[in-house]
Amino acid sequence: MREIVKFKFLVLVGLATLSTFVHAQVVDADYVFTNANVYTVNKDAPWAEAIAVKSNKIVYVGSSEGAQIFISDATEVHDLDGKMITPGFFSGHEHFVSSAWMGMGVALGEGQSKQDYLDLIKAYADANPNEKFIRGLGWNGSLMDSPPTAADLDKIVPDRPVILQDYTVHDMWLNSKAMEMGNVDKNTPDAIPGLTFWVRDDAGNPIGEAKEFAWMPAFIEMGAWQPETMISESQTKLYNLAASYGYTGYINQGLVTPNIKEFKEYFSDYRIALELLTELDNQNKLKMRTFFQVLYKNEKTDVDAFVADTIELRNEYNTDTVGITGIKIHPEGVFTSHASVMLEPWTDLPDSKAVRGVSAARSEEVVLKANKVGLDVSIHTDGSKTQRETIDTYIKAKELGYEDARNSLQHFANVHPDDFERVVKYNIPVNLTPIWATTWGGGLESAMKILGQKRVEKAFQPLGRAIRAGIPTSIGADVPSTDISLSGPLYLCQSAITRKDPSNPSDKRTFPPSTEAISLEQCLFTATMGGAYQARMEHKVGSLEVGKYADLVIFERNLFEVEPDNLVETKILATMMNGTFTYQQGLQ
Repeated sequence: MREIVKFKFLVLVGLATLSTFVHAQVVDADYVFTNANVYTVNKDAPWAEAIAVKSNKIVYVGSSEGAQIFISDATEVHDLDGKMITPGFFSGHEHFVSSAWMGMGVALGEGQSKQDYLDLIKAYADANPNEKFIRGLGWNGSLMDSPPTAADLDKIVPDRPVILQDYTVHDMWLNSKAMEMGNVDKNTPDAIPGLTFWVRDDAGNPIGEAKEFAWMPAFIEMGAWQPETMISESQTKLYNLAASYGYTGYINQGLVTPNIKEFKEYFSDYRIALELLTELDNQNKLKMRTFFQVLYKNEKTDVDAFVADTIELRNEYNTDTVGITGIKIHPEGVFTSHASVMLEPWTDLPDSKAVRGVSAARSEEVVLKANKVGLDVSIHTDGSKTQRETIDTYIKAKELGYEDARNSLQHFANVHPDDFERVVKYNIPVNLTPIWATTWGGGLESAMKILGQKRVEKAFQPLGRAIRAGIPTSIGADVPSTDISLSGPLYLCQSAITRKDPSNPSDKRTFPPSTEAISLEQCLFTATMGGAYQARMEHKVGSLEVGKYADLVIFERNLFEVEPDNLVETKILATMMNGTFTYQQGLQ
């Protein structure tokens, strides 16, 4: 059965268009790239020397000699002298459109203790006396010897609101001024006790730490959210960076705004983002294909209304550059905060009882109603119990006749071996973030502390096993949960190949087991065709073949000649999406 499933996936992603080395007709190309190392990610013809592009399509892939008939006086010709071309990278999980606001302010990722964080915050506040809000991102509670409190922050910034997101962006650390402005006090109710709540002292007073997006209403109340400006500013910043990293497309796994639990306000934020991207597309200025999964986070939201509104958005925005592909369910918290629902107890907190914010029954209702009208569903699955319940639902959807649904497991973080086998058997797509399985952000320490080495080796982020088993696998950085500076495909691939943190070359530790490491060839496929498949775009992008859209990346050298530990040092010379350069630096 495994081999049959694996073959099925490889056939699906290989049936793109005509044979790579056969052009449909001779035309005067807009661009011709010759004398290159072209890695096509087409298993039938993985290497070529030249590519010709007309309008937004690839019209030729083959030898440099054969490309000459596509050259006219109007053709822009680039002799690459052995440089490398790959397909444009297609991430399966990011939040690029609106999330730059989460990374504003002080970067806390380099801190290794509460005192480190406080020193960084104070230095930033002192250096920015005119900032109304002291923002920040990147603290890790598992590296602190005591919980983060408002009192800690009040000592260094008493007169301005301090709002700091942890490195997962789910939890927030606030000072007293921020809680005062956000109307947070003893009487503030917890949205979902045990999951979405304010950490409190013995008297019931919030201490300054908000779990699993409990901070969002206060964030809006204090005036820290301005969607009209923040969404557009985020999009410009993040899309420019993503293009410079070689991205040409991605799945937006839920628009990240503080309105994610408010049905009407949240869909309003979506319209702002979709209209912005569509206008850029109309002006030929859009730098990445963007396919949204609309986030379902609040169990109280009526499913029929949510699905209907999602279909309305899909009908209005449904092109090969901007579209709606389905629904993303976020049923639980992240495992590093002990907020994921597990089959087995945590090693360090065996009595901790995590709860789901969107129940298994409600998730199943969403999945079945979405699949019925042709929407795919992706579900955040950090916890092993959530993983099992989600797989149960996906199998039920298949048994009810929704065989074509590409319902996916996002993060695939803790998976019981029995459930892994079911994912293989039923060909369920998965997405992982390779840098999270390194020492970056205290990931190794956190996993070992709360899971123990046996579970880490047996069940944690099985990227290598998933790829080798033929599971449809994509990777992504999940920006902003990964710092944008570390989100490039080369960072992800170096992480996946070496199991080490590319941002800290002096740290030689590797995340066990080393058998989860993958090859460069496997990573390039996963980072291109993997994401394209999950967005239902595998016949149009993801590999360099005649008839596909001209989405490609040009590197200064052949990646297969670079030591794995040095991949991130390889310079990207240009990125092209839809036949238009979205980034150029050094291309001759």
